[in-house]
Amino acid sequence: MTLSEMRKILAMGDIQLSKSLGQNFLHDQNQLQKIVASAELKSSDKVLEIGPGLGPLTELLIASTGKVLAIEKDKRLVDFLQTKFSSAKNLQLLHDDALELLKREIRDWSEWKLVANLPYSVASPILVELAEAKGAPEMMVTTF
Repeated sequence: MTLSEMRKILAMGDIQLSKSLGQNFLHDQNQLQKIVASAELKSSDKVLEIGPGLGPLTELLIASTGKVLAIEKDKRLVDFLQTKFSSAKNLQLLHDDALELLKREIRDWSEWKLVANLPYSVASPILVELAEAKGAPEMMVTTF
């Protein structure tokens, strides 16, 4: 997904990025490929993605793994992602505040990998929450 495609999607949906949500969409295909390569993904992997935005990383994760759990706080983007990935069988999309979800739902993430372009406003607390979890993810590959 190119920057111009992202701008078009945002304009068509009358979506303005929110600084309060830390929205900063990654669109550089080279960087996206590096992120996926760094995660050393296998088809049996389970991946947690926080803040999928318009889904350019999500698209690569779906193609590379067995299961993707994507958590998006912005309802407008959830609606877009549900339409975009309606046929993806290995994607579970949650409309929630990821940091609040991690705090309220104790979960064993030890069989998961975090692969995400984290919203910068909550990146540090999310990483701390996951790192201190009883079952921390086996790997965390993130950008901010």
